[in-house]
Amino acid sequence: MKPGLERFYAYRDVFAGGIAQLEAAPELDDLSVLQLDFFKLALKHAERMIHAIENDEPIVSEWYGNACEIYAAMDLTHFCPVDLIIATQPFFDTVERMHEGDTPHDSCGLIELAVDGVRRGIVPTPTVITGMLEPCDAQSLMHEAWETVEGWENIPTISLDPPYGYGDEDIRYFADQLKREVAFLEEHTGHTMDWDELRRVCEETNKMNAAWDDLNHCLMQKPCPLHSLQAAEWGWSAALHINWPGDPEATAFFENMASTAAARVEQGIGAIPKEQIRILWADLNGSWAQNAIGPWLEETYGAVMVNSFAGRTPYTPIDTSTPESMLFGLARKGINEVPMIRQARGTVDIFLQDVADMCRDYQVDCVFFPNHKGHKDQGGNIGYLRELCREMEMPLLSFTSDIFDPTFLPIDQLQRIIATFFETQGWKPLK
Repeated sequence: MKPGLERFYAYRDVFAGGIAQLEAAPELDDLSVLQLDFFKLALKHAERMIHAIENDEPIVSEWYGNACEIYAAMDLTHFCPVDLIIATQPFFDTVERMHEGDTPHDSCGLIELAVDGVRRGIVPTPTVITGMLEPCDAQSLMHEAWETVEGWENIPTISLDPPYGYGDEDIRYFADQLKREVAFLEEHTGHTMDWDELRRVCEETNKMNAAWDDLNHCLMQKPCPLHSLQAAEWGWSAALHINWPGDPEATAFFENMASTAAARVEQGIGAIPKEQIRILWADLNGSWAQNAIGPWLEETYGAVMVNSFAGRTPYTPIDTSTPESMLFGLARKGINEVPMIRQARGTVDIFLQDVADMCRDYQVDCVFFPNHKGHKDQGGNIGYLRELCREMEMPLLSFTSDIFDPTFLPIDQLQRIIATFFETQGWKPLK
């Protein structure tokens, strides 16, 4: 069987099973309807990948910072090698087996999972690879590790060079990198760029991001209308990972999330009966925070993680008037706006400003900083973050974890850390 096909069959079964279970329920509440719609988008992605693998169609291995709108406009099936490995961790043995290889165990769990997935053949062999050299050095090491796997040695690869700064000159530089990417894809896949289709795709992206921003304005209200990191998880996945950019169904999903949240805000309905503590999770969600910590926080303390960097929406509408303006807008999104790259590339200022803005806008009571072991840059930022939180009189809990590996910091140990932190703030469990 072709590499990756068996695993994508399994992904399809997971999402189809979730859909069947929800559709069999006598009645669904509003949040369950959103979960059903999300599963349908995920199933669509799995089926698209299965079709491409079975029919030997060109497949692009990509990363969300490389303007996936380009692949959609060129009608190229694309995927991030680690996305569904992370998203479906509870259903497979990925955590148990991720440390079997030679990848250094002090590296980011995402890198270990990506290398392990290729090594074990659960990732499809792509036609081309578009590499991402930001925001961490481990990305480069990961691509080098892939080249040691049989079948991956001679795959045509392009890695886009990110600038250090944030200004127009830096954006224009990265737009030129995207031009290189288009030429590379045309050469190695036989597909050509359709600029009219890219315009349509970018306009749909603008609509989707506007709806996502509307959703976030609802999360800023008290009580929070959605569960811990729920909007960030669905949004991050549907916008940047499992979505085929330009898909109106994805836009409709965001519009439904926003309207559902708005209706709850208008009626004063929170996701939990008694909201006591609002938390900013100052990083990506990772693979376990929402499901392993979120319910415990809500049930034990009436605490909700209202948002994370993954759910932040600093997106500027893409100007679709010319090919050059579209590439400029996509470049700005790729280096200045998408999560993790936005906070970890360049100077510490954006990271600190995002924390300050989100603390204010989401009316949070404290900040959780998971100090992900793969984000050495953020580990170096702890001193700046502590100073910022002192200035804002904002309680800060910093703990070292691997946001993609729940075994690095066992969940029960993290619960004890959080309980002690809450006790020092005078926040008691619900009675």
